Formats: sequence, C-alpha cells, structure tokens
Amino acid sequence: MLAVTEDLKGFLRRAKHLSEVISSAGSVVVVSHIDADGISSAAIAKRALERLDLPHRVQFVRSLGEEEIEAISKMHEDVVWICDLGTGPCQRISDRKCVITDHHQIFGTGQSSLELFGDMDHMLNPLLFGMEGSTQLSGAGNTYFVARELDERNLDLAYLAVVGAVGDMQDRNARKLGGPLHSLVIKDAESRGDLQVVTNELQFFGWVTRSAAAMLAFSNDLKAVGFSDTIKEVASLFYRSGIPLKRSSSQSFGRPGDRGFEWRSWSELTQEERNVMKVALRDRLGEIGLDRNALDGLLGEVYLFPNHPSGSPTREAKEFATLLNASGRYVLTNDSRGEEERGDLIINVCLNPKVYSEKALENVNNHRVNIREGMKEVHRVEQMINIQYLLPKRKNSFCLKVNDTILGIITGMVLDQKRGGEKLEMDISKPLVALAEKEDSGGKGGDPVVKVSSRMSRELLKKGINMGSAIGHAARIVGGDGGGHDVAAGANIPQKQIKKFLKALDEEVGEQVSRFNPSKRS
Repeated sequence: MLAVTEDLKGFLRRAKHLSEVISSAGSVVVVSHIDADGISSAAIAKRALERLDLPHRVQFVRSLGEEEIEAISKMHEDVVWICDLGTGPCQRISDRKCVITDHHQIFGTGQSSLELFGDMDHMLNPLLFGMEGSTQLSGAGNTYFVARELDERNLDLAYLAVVGAVGDMQDRNARKLGGPLHSLVIKDAESRGDLQVVTNELQFFGWVTRSAAAMLAFSNDLKAVGFSDTIKEVASLFYRSGIPLKRSSSQSFGRPGDRGFEWRSWSELTQEERNVMKVALRDRLGEIGLDRNALDGLLGEVYLFPNHPSGSPTREAKEFATLLNASGRYVLTNDSRGEEERGDLIINVCLNPKVYSEKALENVNNHRVNIREGMKEVHRVEQMINIQYLLPKRKNSFCLKVNDTILGIITGMVLDQKRGGEKLEMDISKPLVALAEKEDSGGKGGDPVVKVSSRMSRELLKKGINMGSAIGHAARIVGGDGGGHDVAAGANIPQKQIKKFLKALDEEVGEQVSRFNPSKRS
C-alpha cells in the first residue's frame, strides 16, 4: 500500500501510481459527473485513453448512488475510472479495480466510503495530501495529473483542468486559481501557449460573447454593489471615454451590429482601453453615490484560450464552463435515448477548439431559460434554528418545480441574491437548502427521490459548519445518501422523509457549531 503523504510530491507519486494501474489495463470505462468539472474530467480521460490506444467508453451519471453502483458492478471493463463523483455505497463493487480522481470530502461512510473501493491508494484527491479540495484543485485537475503521467502529450489538456476549476468556482473567493497544484496546471497550459492569464481584470460573465457594454450592464457582481445603469447608460459611458463599441464585421462568432458593424466584446478591447473603462466605471460608481472602491473587490484573474475561435464561448474559461454546464445538465434522459450522442457531442466541444457545435450553443440558451424559470419558482425562505430552506409558491410542498440538475445553480444564485426583482428575506449566517423531486424517480408506486442542494458563505466555516459532513449525516438518518464540499453539498433522500431530514440537518449543523465552540452549548 502506498503511504498517504501530505505534500505535493506525495500527490504526484499517487498520480503516477494510478497512471500505471490504467496503462496496465486491457479496457477502461470512465464514469463521470454531468457538470462542467465532470465533463472536463471525462474529456481529459478520453483523450488520454485514446493516446494509449486502450479500448474505452465514457458513461455520464448525475451522482454515485445505489442505482449507479449497481450498474458499475455489471460493467465488463478491467478498470473503472471514476471522475468528480466522490464514491458511494460501493460494497458490491469492492472487488473491482477502480481509479478515482476527485476533490470532494472523504467520510467514513456515505458519499466517499473509499475503504469500500479497496483502500485510499485508489484515489487521487488533494484532501489526502493536506490541500483543499474546494479551492486548490477540481475533479478535472486530478484527472489531468493522472493523464499527465500517462503521456507527456497530455500536457495539451491542461486548459481543461482550468475550465473544470472555474466551472466549480474555485477562483471565486481569492479571485484567482490558487495553490501549488493550480500553479502547475497553469504553468503547463501557458508553456504551450494554450492559456493566457489576464490579471487585475473584471471577472464578469460575457468577456467574449457579450458586447462590452452588455457585459457591464448585465453584470450580477455590479448589481450586487448597487450599480443599476441600463445598457444605454453604459454605452454612453464608453462614448464619453472615447472607447468605440463597434468594429467592422468579419468574424462568425461576433455580436451582430448594424450596417456591416459588430459590437466589440470586452476581450476585444485593448488593455489600455479596458483600463480607461475601469477608471470610468469607478468614477461612475462615485457619481451615483456608491463606493467607487467596490470595483477593486471585483478584480481578479481571467483565463483565456487563445487557440480557440475568436468570439466562441470556448475562448474564455467562465463562458466555456457555462457552455459545458448547459449541455451536461441535459445529457441524461429518463429513457436513455440519445445519451451517447449527446455525451460525444459535449466531449468533442471540449477536445476540438477548431470545430464548434451550434447545438451546444442552443443548449446554453435553453439552460438560461430553465434557470430563469427556476428562479421564478422561489417564493420565500423558511427559517429554522440553524439552517434555512427555499419554498415554492405551491402550498404544502417543499420541492421547487425545477430540473434537479440545476438545483445547485439556483440555490447559489439565491444565496448571492442574483434573482432580480425584490430580494428575499434571508439570513446569511445560516446555510441555505433547496429541494426538487428527481424526474426519473417514483416509478411503479415507489416513494419519489428528492434532490437536496445546500450552499453557504465561506464565513460560516469559522463557526465550524461543514455542509458536506452535515448533509451526509442527515441523509443517512432518513435512508438517503449525500456529501460534497464544506460550503456546497447535496443529497438524495426519500420524499416522505423531507421533514425528518430537515430536522436532522438543522440539529447536526447546531451540533457542529457547539462542538466547534463549546461555550455556545445551551
């Protein structure tokens, strides 16, 4: 058994060990999550296996629960490579050879019962080596380090590790991707010319695909500090600053203008022009009575992929990740028809920057509509002693009527008050929980399964709250399963056990706070 060492060298030794397990296999099945991090992971694994000329296939799943474990136990491949899923109640596949590249928390039971897969030697996870899984490396990053050991040609996949990390919002708090592992990933990508890191920049969505004026006018980050200028007012700010918003039409992915012109994106402005506009934006904040220094807290690193088509959402990490999230959430269907084709489509978008799929862009538009409609489902926030949860407009229901695959996105947006219109009454000192019935559950008269998503501010870590641990504990009490990160976690529970689950979760969060600070015990 390899020793678990809490350092970078130990992490890289584990990656080398797992690469040897994979390269010695006769066949491999990759099982991965359907979010941007999981899709990036699957794409990295697929390309690495192609280069080894190893027979393989990719299977996407929503989570690693009982049903998925049962399916894995029947797979015929020599090695099961599990990406960005943690591990589940996996007693029935303990005799299978597994490789796990993951970054979720590891518990003795529940979502990450690694000992049931054999032992910790089967997993690459920064948490095993003294590093943080929610900020210092994502699932795609872990998968990349194994691929990196398989073949030096796989250095050209480092950009996907960046996409996965940004998709998991690992750059959110520090406003950049930090830690020694991300530094290695970025160094690999930059050395090949696959990545351009733009520092001290606005990290707003729409760097490439929105006009520069639209990016500012529709920025949720700016709205959060009180900025409410319309796109016409923002455009006027550009003109007063002498920065042209249009250019001659020439590129297929541009933003249509009029009379042969297209709107310039923020990425098409020169660095000098962007600096001028940041000064103008600060002045505008002060002019309308807001804190002009608030803009400084919105600056950070932006990750561009210069080899991708100009104007394509795959050219910038945040937009790339949104594209993958939008497509991945709809890969799986109740009857499984077309899943393989949709999975291949989204992997091909990852691996071929020269060929862009218009179908994938359609998924982005559908995804935005679904999120907008999902946000309308949120009616109010119900308070408990230690947690709070979202309620829909429908009476006698705990579940939002939304696609369960976007529940985490909606929960995060509500927590950040990015819903538009009147703000909800919410207590930011408590974790926020949301529930939605899973579409493919409850058949043949069975109790439907409810998806649970939770989010909280990182400030609550200082109180001793760990949502991955708490939600897993509460889910197991009611016969479900769950886990995740310290500030973002999820679970699957029986619908009839919702009230019992919420009570158990509320009590466990309270216990965590008490254990962390015994003086607060009642």
